[in-house]
Amino acid sequence: MRPPKPEFDHRHPALAPLLAAGFSPGRLEQVLAFYDEPHRAYHDRQHLLEMFDASIALGEQLSAAQCLALLFHDAIYVPGAARGSNELMSAQLLRVYTPGLDRTIVDAACSMVIDTAEHVARSAEAELVLDLDLMRLAAPPPDFDRYSRMVFAEQRSLIAIADDAEALAFFAARRLPFFQQLLDRPSIYCTAVGRRHFEVSARANLLHAIGQVAAARPNA
Repeated sequence: MRPPKPEFDHRHPALAPLLAAGFSPGRLEQVLAFYDEPHRAYHDRQHLLEMFDASIALGEQLSAAQCLALLFHDAIYVPGAARGSNELMSAQLLRVYTPGLDRTIVDAACSMVIDTAEHVARSAEAELVLDLDLMRLAAPPPDFDRYSRMVFAEQRSLIAIADDAEALAFFAARRLPFFQQLLDRPSIYCTAVGRRHFEVSARANLLHAIGQVAAARPNA
């Protein structure tokens, strides 16, 4: 049984810049509906709500373009899709849903959505968007494990291993290159506020996840 949808709509204060730019509440609700698709466990409305909530908690006022990028960054989510294709399709969908909006806002938002594929910011404005997208890496360890299982649930049907425990172990091992790539960076988070609030905890979680996979391997 799926949990109830979180209370998240156009009244969220962090969305005010986007609404002021001309994005209608009705159009916003249409986009949010993508995050309620039944195959989603992690990339859902709750994930989106947490990012907008965090922007306020961190004292970071989002621009209209940043709001738009966050809103659409996972609008298309097809498990198993080629790397970057979900983000490209999400950016294309963004353009479909923004007739009449300032083109500079739309272009900037599309660029930020595409940046979430590799989590490399190509603009200063993208840095906060990427940090908010990765903030769950810094969750308390039980929540980090729960989030990992939610991503696994989205991918489960793609793993041709009957036993769930073995499938989860396979999935965990497949995530390690991404985790190591993040750890190899001078910092995982782009902004000073992101590094201050998330960096230490995220690194601890990623190192623990890598250690768990190593310990589970034969002759580890």
